[in-house]
Formats: sequence, structure tokens, C-alpha cells
Amino acid sequence: MATELLRLVPSASPILCQMLDGVRGPVQPPIRSEIFGLQRFAQHGRSLGETHRAERPSLRAASFFPRLRENIQTLDEAHRYIGVQAATGYDVSPAAEWLLDNFHLIKAQLEEIHAGLPRSYFRALPVLQDEPLAGLPRVYGIAWAFVAHTDGAFDEALLVQFLSAYQETRELNLAEMWALPTTLRVVLVE
Repeated sequence: MATELLRLVPSASPILCQMLDGVRGPVQPPIRSEIFGLQRFAQHGRSLGETHRAERPSLRAASFFPRLRENIQTLDEAHRYIGVQAATGYDVSPAAEWLLDNFHLIKAQLEEIHAGLPRSYFRALPVLQDEPLAGLPRVYGIAWAFVAHTDGAFDEALLVQFLSAYQETRELNLAEMWALPTTLRVVLVE
């Protein structure tokens, strides 16, 4: 990958080559789908509730935090890299500037994730039986759908509508409702 990157961008720094090295695993697509309005979100919530089959987790359930550790590492590396670029006078994009200015907010959310609920709590949540999120907590699937269809923009009214519609067809237990804020943080960091 580094050789291919250097062929495409001869001036790529060793740090950038390391960050984009294919040995770290494939680049995962962003959590993004068609943006839904209020009525479409309600319809989607009901249909997810009808199709989500969940069961008690097995002892070998998938990690609840599928990519969190890698995402944190990548965000830290990107923050350092962009900081070096900006300090040397390189013009950085508005998104890169936002990351530099607001990295403390991301770090605060990561602390909330770790403090919010222990991993053992998530291991007790009902897990989805069907792909693509089989073995992950049902609440993760709900958070994933919400984030994907809002492009990561949090809207409380949409979330309430979505959850209400979901629970018309499949009731969430109290543990899942308690886990939802932390789960949304996890998916938003992804």
C-alpha cells in the first residue's frame, strides 16, 4: 500500500503512509445511508422493529465496540498529522481545521463511552441474530440505523419518533434504553 500511495502521491510523508497502510486492515465504509425525514423515520423504525430478531447473548458474543479502539487510534494519528501540517504552514481543509479545533470534544465523548457503561453491561444486552450486525447488541443496530439515516447529525425529535415507532412493533428493555446514549456515542465516533 505504501508503495502504491507513494506512486500516486510522491510527496506522501512516512506518517501518512503508515496511517494508510493496508496492513491495518481494509478501509471501512462510513456509516451513511439515505437521509430520512420524520415520517420516513417512523416507517423505518416500525420495519426494523418487525425484522430485528434478537436473543440472549452467548458467552462468545461479538465485541460491542467493533471498531472503537482502531477509530480512536486513527483519530489520534490524524489529529497529530494535521497539527504538524498546520504548524508548518500547510493549508488544511475546513474538516481538518474542525478536527484540530474540536478534538477535545471527541476526547470527552470517548471518556463518556468508557465511563458510561462497562463492557460487561453490553455483553448482557440482547444481540441481533441476522447479518449484517449479527452478534452485536440490538441497541447498536438501532443506533447504527439512526446515525446512518441522519448522516451523523443528532436530532432529538427524529430519535424520539424513531424509537417510538420501533417500540410499536418491538419493545426495548430498560437496559437497552440505558445503553442507548453510550451506544450512539460509539456509532458517532465510528
